[in-house]
Amino acid sequence: MSADRPGLSPAPAGTSRGPGAPVRAGEAPQSLFKKLVWLTLFRLAMVTVLLGATAAYTWREQKEFGGAAWLYGLVLATYLVSLVFAVLLRWRRWLGIVADAQIALDVAIAAGVVAVTGYTESVFVFMFLLAIVNGGILLYRRGAIAAACVAFAGYLALVLLLDPHGRSVPPLTFFVHGSAFAITAALASYLAEQLRSTGERLQARESDLAAITALHEAIVQSVEAGLLTVDGAGRVSFLNRAGEQITGLGLREVCGQPAQRWFPAFQGATRRDETDFTNVRGEKLRLGYDTFPLVAPLGGQLGWVVIFQDLTRLRAMEAAMQRSARLAELGRVAAGLAHELRNPLASMSGSIELLASNLTLSAEDRRLMEIVVREASRLNGLMTRFLDFTRPIPLQRGPADLSAVLAETIEVFSHSPSAAQVKLECFLEAAQVECDGDQMRQVFWNLLVNAAQAVSAKGGSEPGCIEVRCGPTPGGGATIKIADEGIGIASADLAEIFTPFFTTKEEGTGLGLAIVERIIDAHGGVISVDSVPGQGTTFVLMVPADGGRPAPAPGAAE
Repeated sequence: MSADRPGLSPAPAGTSRGPGAPVRAGEAPQSLFKKLVWLTLFRLAMVTVLLGATAAYTWREQKEFGGAAWLYGLVLATYLVSLVFAVLLRWRRWLGIVADAQIALDVAIAAGVVAVTGYTESVFVFMFLLAIVNGGILLYRRGAIAAACVAFAGYLALVLLLDPHGRSVPPLTFFVHGSAFAITAALASYLAEQLRSTGERLQARESDLAAITALHEAIVQSVEAGLLTVDGAGRVSFLNRAGEQITGLGLREVCGQPAQRWFPAFQGATRRDETDFTNVRGEKLRLGYDTFPLVAPLGGQLGWVVIFQDLTRLRAMEAAMQRSARLAELGRVAAGLAHELRNPLASMSGSIELLASNLTLSAEDRRLMEIVVREASRLNGLMTRFLDFTRPIPLQRGPADLSAVLAETIEVFSHSPSAAQVKLECFLEAAQVECDGDQMRQVFWNLLVNAAQAVSAKGGSEPGCIEVRCGPTPGGGATIKIADEGIGIASADLAEIFTPFFTTKEEGTGLGLAIVERIIDAHGGVISVDSVPGQGTTFVLMVPADGGRPAPAPGAAE
């Protein structure tokens, strides 16, 4: 049997201890301690009930019983010795000695009771049998045989040496008592050994079950996907560690609660699907999940199992790849088209300017020709910006403090007309990265201009607020946050704001945010946006410390 306390374990198989041998540290099982405690209590109860009742009976009936004084003394001695044993049980190292002593005490008590109640005529001879049974319980076969031998030897000595009529006792009496002792020892040892083997098998099964349970727990908790189980009544019964991290909910918080309250999208028949989910931390996630019934071993449905995982970044990467593929295709077509348009556009513009310089025109005709030249120039500028967008962005990386780059951009922006109707709140911390400073200034400028336009479009008597934050990212890199209190972006438009030529402004080109995303992507960073119509928009940029520099090839010189 295994020990229930640290430092206690069963003796190795095949070893044994002789009577009186101290139990070595780590060898005394907790079960022996428990059995000693219970047998001590049993002995006290037996002495109190049997001997105390006999003494009370003789006193009440006023019968002459010369051994009454000895009986009272025996009861008192039993209490005192049991108290001593109870104290000795505190030293677990000597549990083996205490067990041997308790067997001897049981035999001694039986001998004393038999001696004061009539020797061979005593009705308490059966107490020797109880001592043998106690020995089997404590020390199994060894204890039962030792107790039987000591009990029979004590009985013979008691009758032959102390009983005045002992020599006249028929040999059959000794044979009967000896046989009873032997049979009791055999039966007690058999049952004790069966109990021990059953306990060992049970312990082995419990160990196997504990190992399987631990392995199952380790597997379930090590899975990176969330695992949720729901019982037949629709209540949450389990949520693994990955599920807690994704949802922000703890198992103790949701266990026993209706699953509909926390996971309404996961209810229903077997299916595979995706759903939008907002966790406790307020993060908006895209979860993919599989729902299937939890079937009992003998059939019947116990509930439901849901395996789910966070697909937010994967779906964002897929959208970015699809957008990049569309842009690449659009770029190839548009680049050729733009070149073809710029040449005749330049010819037309030059021709108009030449005509305007050589002809005598009225004021109205001159104004019309100036409009043509101005619009041609604007169209040429648009083509130039579009060509710049379609070309790969060459980065001039260098070590820089992004907070300083952002501060310079804010300083210039604060003196521009766009910042006249806004209030800037800046919280900047140093964040060292490798980046192209000029292109990052373009990113910050575009985002600040967009924020100012959104604030101005909302109107109001008080200037709107633009909050700008910059700081280091745990693990290296920088995080920039630009939040405004403007009109916000409709949820239907959020997925399109980085698409070239998509704009909700009357005079916008739809290339500003597309260029911002291209620059951040070229730096190996990530840009995300969160917006609530009527309340404002927040852009978050995360730029790695290496600025997206490609890793050196294996074996390349540093």
